[in-house]
Amino acid sequence: MLTALRHSDGLKMLARDAERSHGPFACAACAGEMMLRKGPIRVHHFAHKAAIACRQGFGETEDHLLVKLAIHDALRAEVNVTDVEVEKRLPGAVADVFAVISGVAVAIEVQRSVLGVADVAARTANYHRLGIAVVWVAMPDGELDFDRYSPCAWERWCHAACFGRVYHWAQGQWLRPVHYAPFSLHVPQQTWRKAGREHSAGGYDRRSRLWVRPMPGEPVLLSAHFQKRVRPAWSGGKLVVPDCTLFIDRQPNWWSQQPEPR
Repeated sequence: MLTALRHSDGLKMLARDAERSHGPFACAACAGEMMLRKGPIRVHHFAHKAAIACRQGFGETEDHLLVKLAIHDALRAEVNVTDVEVEKRLPGAVADVFAVISGVAVAIEVQRSVLGVADVAARTANYHRLGIAVVWVAMPDGELDFDRYSPCAWERWCHAACFGRVYHWAQGQWLRPVHYAPFSLHVPQQTWRKAGREHSAGGYDRRSRLWVRPMPGEPVLLSAHFQKRVRPAWSGGKLVVPDCTLFIDRQPNWWSQQPEPR
């Protein structure tokens, strides 16, 4: 975790601004003792001193911590953004980064691989009840630069919830919106003989269930190119999206203006 509470006065401290002499420190979720870990290589952070069942910070990677900190620092520099806080405790949630952007309360959630679709949907519904707009951000993935990509379950859910786009972190507060277009696989024609008769099959294209064709839009700034948008509950196939309050970019559907590949 990037933050912990100082025992002496309960002040929430960012690990990079803390010194061991400021301790002891406590976890804001479970009150367990926290260790400050600072070094020349890894991002400065806090960790539970003893192995306990607290879920706060569970599954966070080095990259996840760096992205949270980068978004936090970039938003603090914007004049239309206030109340920026990393690991903000809210009723029923801890937002990776919280900010009020042009008057809109926003929770920025950086994807963690340990989160399942049920968790993403439940957190989204909770933010909706709190009147807070949420934007889910995926870690950068070099595979998006190829002509096909296999999204995980939570990415497919976000694609459905966010009207056909998923946000990937680029740098600072810049995000890269990506649309998942259908990807076709060719089934080659085959001919064979059985019981003296000739049979054939294939020779057509079918839509892949595993692969999609990533279509990136223009990079967007959280502080400038997004708006609050409420969408009603929706379901389609195995995807179920609850009532949502989303923070979504204003960019038109770029994929509808691009020709399909031949």
